[in-house]
Amino acid sequence: MNFRSLCRLPLLLLCRHRGLAALLVLEVAIGFLLLYLAWQAQANWRRALEAPSGLDEAALLVVPPMGRAGDPVDVPALIRALRHLPGVQAAALTNQVPYDRNSWNGSVGARLPVGREHIASVYMGGPALADALGLRLGAGRGLSATEEEIMDPRARNDTELPALITQALAERLYPDQSAVGRPIMGLPRPIRVVGVVERLPLPLGSLGNASPGAAMLLPLRPDDASWAYLLIRTDPRQRDAVARRVHALLVARHPERPVAMPLRVDEMRLQTLHAENRWRWTTLACATGWWLLTLLSLGVAGHLWVQQSALRISLHRAVGATTRQIRLAVRWEHFLITLTGIGLGTLAARGLFHRLPAPWTAEPASPWWLLGAALLILAASQLAATWPARRAAGVAPERVTRRPWVRL
Repeated sequence: MNFRSLCRLPLLLLCRHRGLAALLVLEVAIGFLLLYLAWQAQANWRRALEAPSGLDEAALLVVPPMGRAGDPVDVPALIRALRHLPGVQAAALTNQVPYDRNSWNGSVGARLPVGREHIASVYMGGPALADALGLRLGAGRGLSATEEEIMDPRARNDTELPALITQALAERLYPDQSAVGRPIMGLPRPIRVVGVVERLPLPLGSLGNASPGAAMLLPLRPDDASWAYLLIRTDPRQRDAVARRVHALLVARHPERPVAMPLRVDEMRLQTLHAENRWRWTTLACATGWWLLTLLSLGVAGHLWVQQSALRISLHRAVGATTRQIRLAVRWEHFLITLTGIGLGTLAARGLFHRLPAPWTAEPASPWWLLGAALLILAASQLAATWPARRAAGVAPERVTRRPWVRL
Protein backbone atom coordinates (compact mmCIF):
# COMPACT_ATOMS: atom_id res chain seq x y z
CA MET A 1 0.00 0.00 0.00
CA ASN A 2 1.51 3.33 -1.13
CA PHE A 3 1.19 6.81 0.35
CA ARG A 4 -1.65 7.80 -1.99
CA SER A 5 -3.75 4.84 -0.96
CA LEU A 6 -2.99 5.59 2.70
CA CYS A 7 -4.40 9.08 2.25
CA ARG A 8 -7.64 7.56 0.85
CA LEU A 9 -8.15 5.41 3.96
CA PRO A 10 -11.35 6.31 5.83
CA LEU A 11 -11.04 8.24 9.07
CA LEU A 12 -12.50 5.59 11.28
CA LEU A 13 -12.03 6.72 14.86
CA LEU A 14 -9.98 9.46 16.42
CA CYS A 15 -9.79 12.01 13.62
CA ARG A 16 -13.62 12.09 13.34
CA HIS A 17 -13.73 13.54 16.88
CA ARG A 18 -11.96 16.85 16.60
CA GLY A 19 -12.02 17.66 20.31
CA LEU A 20 -10.36 14.40 21.27
CA ALA A 21 -7.88 14.67 18.42
CA ALA A 22 -6.97 18.23 19.42
CA LEU A 23 -6.45 17.13 23.03
CA LEU A 24 -4.16 14.31 21.96
CA VAL A 25 -2.23 16.63 19.63
CA LEU A 26 -1.73 19.07 22.52
CA GLU A 27 -0.58 16.24 24.77
CA VAL A 28 2.00 15.12 22.20
CA ALA A 29 3.19 18.73 21.72
CA ILE A 30 3.72 19.19 25.46
CA GLY A 31 5.55 15.86 25.60
CA PHE A 32 7.83 17.02 22.78
CA LEU A 33 8.59 20.25 24.69
CA LEU A 34 9.45 18.27 27.83
CA LEU A 35 11.68 15.94 25.81
CA TYR A 36 13.38 18.97 24.25
CA LEU A 37 13.94 20.47 27.69
CA ALA A 38 15.31 17.19 29.08
CA TRP A 39 17.75 16.95 26.18
CA GLN A 40 18.90 20.53 26.78
CA ALA A 41 19.39 19.87 30.50
CA GLN A 42 21.47 16.79 29.70
CA ALA A 43 23.54 18.78 27.18
CA ASN A 44 24.12 21.56 29.73
CA TRP A 45 25.21 19.00 32.33
CA ARG A 46 27.71 17.40 29.94
CA ARG A 47 28.98 20.80 28.85
CA ALA A 48 29.54 21.92 32.44
CA LEU A 49 31.20 18.61 33.34
CA GLU A 50 33.59 18.73 30.38
CA ALA A 51 34.27 22.48 30.46
CA PRO A 52 38.00 23.25 30.85
CA SER A 53 38.85 24.36 34.38
CA GLY A 54 42.58 24.94 34.10
CA LEU A 55 43.26 22.00 36.46
CA ASP A 56 43.74 18.28 36.16
CA GLU A 57 41.23 17.43 38.89
CA ALA A 58 41.86 13.70 38.60
CA ALA A 59 45.45 14.24 39.80
CA LEU A 60 44.64 16.37 42.86
CA LEU A 61 43.96 15.34 46.47
CA VAL A 62 42.86 17.57 49.36
CA VAL A 63 43.35 16.97 53.08
CA PRO A 64 40.86 19.05 55.13
CA PRO A 65 42.09 21.11 58.11
CA MET A 66 43.32 18.90 60.95
CA GLY A 67 42.00 21.07 63.78
CA ARG A 68 43.71 22.48 66.86
CA ALA A 69 45.18 19.86 69.19
CA GLY A 70 48.56 19.32 70.79
CA ASP A 71 51.70 21.09 69.62
CA PRO A 72 51.70 23.36 66.54
CA VAL A 73 52.46 21.67 63.23
CA ASP A 74 55.85 22.31 61.69
CA VAL A 75 54.53 23.21 58.25
CA PRO A 76 57.85 23.22 56.28
CA ALA A 77 58.83 19.83 57.75
CA LEU A 78 55.38 18.42 56.98
CA ILE A 79 55.49 19.61 53.38
CA ARG A 80 58.97 18.11 52.91
CA ALA A 81 57.77 14.78 54.34
CA LEU A 82 54.78 14.74 51.98
CA ARG A 83 56.93 15.52 48.95
CA HIS A 84 59.19 12.55 49.76
CA LEU A 85 56.29 10.09 49.68
CA PRO A 86 56.30 7.78 46.63
CA GLY A 87 53.91 9.09 43.97
CA VAL A 88 53.61 12.65 45.32
CA GLN A 89 54.57 15.17 42.64
CA ALA A 90 53.84 18.38 44.56
CA ALA A 91 52.39 19.46 47.91
CA ALA A 92 51.32 22.81 49.32
CA LEU A 93 49.39 24.37 52.19
CA THR A 94 46.63 26.80 51.24
CA ASN A 95 43.83 28.82 52.79
CA GLN A 96 41.23 27.43 50.37
CA VAL A 97 40.90 24.89 47.58
CA PRO A 98 38.77 24.77 44.42
CA TYR A 99 35.20 23.52 44.79
CA ASP A 100 35.26 23.54 48.62
CA ARG A 101 32.60 25.39 50.63
CA ASN A 102 35.13 27.50 52.53
CA SER A 103 36.19 30.63 50.62
CA TRP A 104 38.14 33.87 51.02
CA ASN A 105 36.87 36.77 48.97
CA GLY A 106 37.85 40.43 48.65
CA SER A 107 36.74 43.51 46.74
CA VAL A 108 39.42 44.66 44.31
CA GLY A 109 39.83 47.54 41.90
CA ALA A 110 38.21 50.95 41.98
CA ARG A 111 35.31 51.58 44.33
CA LEU A 112 32.04 50.89 42.60
CA PRO A 113 28.40 50.96 43.77
CA VAL A 114 27.24 47.98 45.80
CA GLY A 115 26.38 45.11 43.50
CA ARG A 116 28.74 46.25 40.75
CA GLU A 117 32.08 45.93 42.52
CA HIS A 118 34.69 43.38 41.46
CA ILE A 119 34.89 40.53 43.99
CA ALA A 120 37.82 38.12 43.66
CA SER A 121 38.45 34.81 45.36
CA VAL A 122 41.84 35.05 47.12
CA TYR A 123 44.15 32.02 47.20
CA MET A 124 47.17 32.08 49.53
CA GLY A 125 49.85 29.46 49.18
CA GLY A 126 52.76 30.92 47.25
CA PRO A 127 54.64 29.33 44.35
CA ALA A 128 54.20 25.85 45.86
CA LEU A 129 50.42 26.17 45.43
CA ALA A 130 50.74 27.30 41.82
CA ASP A 131 52.97 24.29 41.17
CA ALA A 132 50.60 21.88 42.90
CA LEU A 133 47.61 23.21 40.97
CA GLY A 134 49.52 23.06 37.68
CA LEU A 135 48.35 26.52 36.57
CA ARG A 136 49.03 27.62 33.01
CA LEU A 137 50.45 31.09 32.52
CA GLY A 138 48.91 33.16 29.77
CA ALA A 139 51.09 36.24 30.30
CA GLY A 140 53.85 37.44 32.63
CA ARG A 141 55.74 35.19 35.02
CA GLY A 142 55.03 32.94 37.98
CA LEU A 143 55.72 33.53 41.66
CA SER A 144 59.25 32.85 42.91
CA ALA A 145 60.33 31.21 46.18
CA THR A 146 62.08 34.42 47.27
CA GLU A 147 58.75 36.27 47.21
CA GLU A 148 57.04 33.86 49.61
CA GLU A 149 56.00 35.20 53.02
CA ILE A 150 54.41 33.62 56.04
CA MET A 151 50.82 34.71 56.38
CA ASP A 152 50.34 36.74 59.57
CA PRO A 153 47.21 38.93 59.76
CA ARG A 154 48.57 40.71 62.87
CA ALA A 155 51.73 41.94 61.17
CA ARG A 156 51.72 45.41 59.64
CA ASN A 157 53.48 45.40 56.31
CA ASP A 158 53.04 47.98 53.57
CA THR A 159 55.40 46.40 51.04
CA GLU A 160 53.99 45.48 47.66
CA LEU A 161 52.95 41.88 47.03
CA PRO A 162 53.22 40.17 43.63
CA ALA A 163 50.14 38.29 42.51
CA LEU A 164 48.86 35.95 39.85
CA ILE A 165 45.34 36.71 38.62
CA THR A 166 42.99 34.90 36.28
CA GLN A 167 42.25 36.06 32.76
CA ALA A 168 38.64 36.78 33.76
CA LEU A 169 39.74 39.14 36.55
CA ALA A 170 42.33 40.81 34.27
CA GLU A 171 39.64 41.54 31.67
CA ARG A 172 37.39 43.06 34.32
CA LEU A 173 40.04 45.29 35.88
CA TYR A 174 41.95 46.21 32.71
CA PRO A 175 39.75 45.62 29.66
CA ASP A 176 41.46 45.71 26.26
CA GLN A 177 44.94 46.04 27.79
CA SER A 178 47.59 43.96 29.53
CA ALA A 179 47.24 43.59 33.30
CA VAL A 180 50.88 42.51 33.84
CA GLY A 181 52.71 45.12 35.91
CA ARG A 182 49.49 46.92 36.88
CA PRO A 183 48.52 47.58 40.52
CA ILE A 184 45.40 46.21 42.19
CA MET A 185 43.69 48.29 44.85
CA GLY A 186 41.22 47.30 47.51
CA LEU A 187 43.17 44.83 49.67
CA PRO A 188 45.00 45.75 52.92
CA ARG A 189 48.39 45.52 51.17
CA PRO A 190 49.30 46.95 47.76
CA ILE A 191 49.23 44.31 45.03
CA ARG A 192 50.99 44.25 41.66
CA VAL A 193 50.17 41.75 38.93
CA VAL A 194 53.17 39.73 37.76
CA GLY A 195 51.34 37.05 35.81
CA VAL A 196 47.98 36.07 34.35
CA VAL A 197 46.76 32.46 34.38
CA GLU A 198 44.14 31.13 32.03
CA ARG A 199 41.75 29.71 34.62
CA LEU A 200 41.56 28.95 38.32
CA PRO A 201 38.33 27.36 39.61
CA LEU A 202 36.61 29.11 42.49
CA PRO A 203 35.59 27.47 45.76
CA LEU A 204 31.94 26.57 46.05
CA GLY A 205 31.57 29.26 48.72
CA SER A 206 32.72 31.93 46.22
CA LEU A 207 30.01 31.12 43.69
CA GLY A 208 27.43 33.88 43.91
CA ASN A 209 29.86 36.15 45.79
CA ALA A 210 32.93 36.51 43.58
CA SER A 211 32.68 37.67 39.98
CA PRO A 212 32.59 34.72 37.55
CA GLY A 213 36.10 33.31 37.13
CA ALA A 214 37.75 36.10 39.18
CA ALA A 215 40.55 34.78 41.39
CA MET A 216 44.06 35.73 42.49
CA LEU A 217 46.97 33.89 44.08
CA LEU A 218 49.23 35.64 46.60
CA PRO A 219 52.70 34.48 47.82
CA LEU A 220 51.47 34.20 51.41
CA ARG A 221 51.90 30.78 52.99
CA PRO A 222 49.70 29.70 55.91
CA ASP A 223 51.80 28.65 58.89
CA ASP A 224 49.10 26.70 60.73
CA ALA A 225 47.71 23.37 59.51
CA SER A 226 44.82 23.53 61.98
CA TRP A 227 42.70 25.63 59.61
CA ALA A 228 44.55 25.34 56.26
CA TYR A 229 44.21 22.69 53.57
CA LEU A 230 46.86 20.36 52.21
CA LEU A 231 46.80 20.11 48.42
CA ILE A 232 48.67 17.21 46.82
CA ARG A 233 49.27 16.47 43.13
CA THR A 234 49.97 12.94 41.98
CA ASP A 235 49.58 10.64 39.00
CA PRO A 236 45.87 9.81 38.54
CA ARG A 237 46.77 6.13 38.21
CA GLN A 238 48.38 6.16 41.67
CA ARG A 239 45.82 8.42 43.31
CA ASP A 240 44.25 5.88 45.67
CA ALA A 241 47.59 4.48 46.82
CA VAL A 242 48.98 7.97 47.40
CA ALA A 243 45.87 8.93 49.38
CA ARG A 244 46.45 5.98 51.73
CA ARG A 245 50.13 6.88 52.14
CA VAL A 246 49.33 10.51 52.90
CA HIS A 247 46.71 9.53 55.46
CA ALA A 248 49.06 7.04 57.14
CA LEU A 249 51.84 9.67 57.32
CA LEU A 250 49.60 12.32 58.87
CA VAL A 251 48.13 9.89 61.41
CA ALA A 252 51.63 8.76 62.41
CA ARG A 253 53.00 12.32 62.75
CA HIS A 254 49.93 13.80 64.43
CA PRO A 255 48.01 11.09 66.31
CA GLU A 256 46.36 13.69 68.54
CA ARG A 257 44.62 15.37 65.59
CA PRO A 258 41.54 14.20 63.65
CA VAL A 259 42.96 13.43 60.21
CA ALA A 260 40.46 12.84 57.44
CA MET A 261 41.07 10.69 54.39
CA PRO A 262 42.22 12.84 51.43
CA LEU A 263 39.39 13.95 49.16
CA ARG A 264 39.40 13.69 45.39
CA VAL A 265 39.10 17.07 43.67
CA ASP A 266 37.26 15.59 40.68
CA GLU A 267 34.53 14.40 43.05
CA MET A 268 34.48 17.80 44.76
CA ARG A 269 33.84 19.39 41.37
CA LEU A 270 30.64 17.37 41.02
CA GLN A 271 29.29 19.14 44.11
CA THR A 272 29.43 22.47 42.27
CA LEU A 273 27.23 20.94 39.55
CA HIS A 274 24.54 19.78 41.96
CA ALA A 275 21.94 22.20 40.57
CA GLU A 276 22.57 21.13 36.96
CA ASN A 277 22.48 17.47 37.93
CA ARG A 278 19.22 17.86 39.85
CA TRP A 279 17.64 19.80 36.97
CA ARG A 280 18.55 17.16 34.37
CA TRP A 281 17.05 14.38 36.49
CA THR A 282 13.95 16.47 37.16
CA THR A 283 13.34 17.16 33.47
CA LEU A 284 14.03 13.54 32.56
CA ALA A 285 11.54 12.30 35.17
CA CYS A 286 8.90 14.79 34.00
CA ALA A 287 9.40 13.86 30.34
CA THR A 288 9.28 10.13 31.10
CA GLY A 289 6.14 10.43 33.23
CA TRP A 290 4.38 12.64 30.69
CA TRP A 291 5.15 10.29 27.80
CA LEU A 292 3.92 7.28 29.71
CA LEU A 293 0.67 9.18 30.28
CA THR A 294 0.54 10.25 26.62
CA LEU A 295 1.05 6.73 25.28
CA LEU A 296 -1.56 5.44 27.69
CA SER A 297 -3.95 8.15 26.51
CA LEU A 298 -3.40 7.23 22.85
CA GLY A 299 -3.96 3.56 23.54
CA VAL A 300 -7.03 4.04 25.75
CA ALA A 301 -8.59 6.61 23.41
CA GLY A 302 -8.12 4.28 20.45
CA HIS A 303 -9.57 1.35 22.37
CA LEU A 304 -12.64 3.30 23.49
CA TRP A 305 -13.37 4.57 20.00
CA VAL A 306 -12.98 1.08 18.57
CA GLN A 307 -15.71 -0.02 20.95
CA GLN A 308 -17.96 2.92 20.08
CA SER A 309 -17.33 2.65 16.33
CA ALA A 310 -17.61 -1.12 16.01
CA LEU A 311 -20.60 -0.88 13.63
CA ARG A 312 -18.79 1.62 11.39
CA ILE A 313 -15.76 -0.67 11.24
CA SER A 314 -17.98 -3.67 10.54
CA LEU A 315 -19.65 -1.78 7.71
CA HIS A 316 -16.27 -1.07 6.10
CA ARG A 317 -15.42 -4.74 6.46
CA ALA A 318 -18.74 -5.73 4.91
CA VAL A 319 -18.19 -3.59 1.82
CA GLY A 320 -14.75 -5.03 1.19
CA ALA A 321 -12.14 -3.52 3.54
CA THR A 322 -9.54 -6.03 4.61
CA THR A 323 -8.18 -6.46 8.15
CA ARG A 324 -4.87 -5.05 6.93
CA GLN A 325 -6.58 -1.90 5.68
CA ILE A 326 -8.41 -1.49 8.98
CA ARG A 327 -5.18 -1.83 10.96
CA LEU A 328 -3.41 0.63 8.67
CA ALA A 329 -6.28 3.10 9.04
CA VAL A 330 -5.98 3.07 12.82
CA ARG A 331 -2.20 3.40 12.67
CA TRP A 332 -2.47 6.16 10.06
CA GLU A 333 -4.72 8.22 12.35
CA HIS A 334 -2.28 7.78 15.24
CA PHE A 335 0.52 8.81 12.87
CA LEU A 336 -1.30 11.99 11.81
CA ILE A 337 -2.09 12.99 15.39
CA THR A 338 1.49 12.37 16.55
CA LEU A 339 3.05 14.15 13.58
CA THR A 340 0.82 17.18 14.09
CA GLY A 341 1.79 17.28 17.77
CA ILE A 342 5.49 17.08 16.88
CA GLY A 343 5.13 19.97 14.45
CA LEU A 344 3.27 22.07 17.00
CA GLY A 345 5.87 21.25 19.67
CA THR A 346 8.74 22.19 17.34
CA LEU A 347 7.19 25.57 16.57
CA ALA A 348 6.51 26.21 20.25
CA ALA A 349 10.10 25.26 21.22
CA ARG A 350 11.61 27.62 18.66
CA GLY A 351 9.38 30.50 19.68
CA LEU A 352 9.17 29.97 23.44
CA PHE A 353 12.30 28.60 25.08
CA HIS A 354 14.71 31.37 24.10
CA ARG A 355 12.40 33.93 25.76
CA LEU A 356 12.33 32.17 29.14
CA PRO A 357 14.81 32.68 32.01
CA ALA A 358 17.30 30.02 33.11
CA PRO A 359 17.07 27.10 33.61
CA TRP A 360 14.18 27.01 31.12
CA THR A 361 16.26 28.58 28.36
CA ALA A 362 17.05 26.14 25.56
CA GLU A 363 19.30 26.45 22.54
CA PRO A 364 18.06 25.56 19.04
CA ALA A 365 18.34 21.84 18.48
CA SER A 366 20.15 20.41 15.50
CA PRO A 367 18.06 18.98 12.62
CA TRP A 368 19.47 15.54 13.38
CA TRP A 369 18.21 15.69 16.97
CA LEU A 370 14.77 16.83 15.78
CA LEU A 371 14.66 14.00 13.26
CA GLY A 372 15.75 11.43 15.85
CA ALA A 373 13.23 12.67 18.42
CA ALA A 374 10.43 12.68 15.84
CA LEU A 375 11.21 9.11 14.77
CA LEU A 376 11.35 7.95 18.39
CA ILE A 377 7.99 9.56 19.20
CA LEU A 378 6.38 8.18 16.04
CA ALA A 379 7.66 4.69 16.84
CA ALA A 380 6.27 4.95 20.40
CA SER A 381 2.90 6.14 19.11
CA GLN A 382 2.73 3.21 16.70
CA LEU A 383 3.46 0.91 19.59
CA ALA A 384 0.53 2.48 21.47
CA ALA A 385 -1.67 1.97 18.38
CA THR A 386 -1.01 -1.79 18.25
CA TRP A 387 -3.76 -2.73 20.69
CA PRO A 388 -6.53 -0.56 19.14
CA ALA A 389 -5.48 -1.68 15.64
CA ARG A 390 -5.82 -5.35 16.58
CA ARG A 391 -9.20 -4.73 18.22
CA ALA A 392 -10.41 -2.87 15.15
CA ALA A 393 -9.21 -5.61 12.77
CA GLY A 394 -10.98 -8.18 14.93
CA VAL A 395 -14.44 -6.67 14.34
CA ALA A 396 -16.46 -9.15 12.26
CA PRO A 397 -18.02 -7.92 8.96
CA GLU A 398 -21.29 -9.70 9.65
CA ARG A 399 -21.84 -7.73 12.85
CA VAL A 400 -23.45 -4.85 11.02
CA THR A 401 -25.62 -7.16 8.88
CA ARG A 402 -27.42 -8.41 11.98
CA ARG A 403 -29.01 -4.97 12.41
CA PRO A 404 -32.57 -4.87 11.06
CA TRP A 405 -32.04 -1.50 9.40
CA VAL A 406 -29.08 -2.70 7.32
CA ARG A 407 -29.76 -4.09 3.83
CA LEU A 408 -26.72 -5.00 1.74
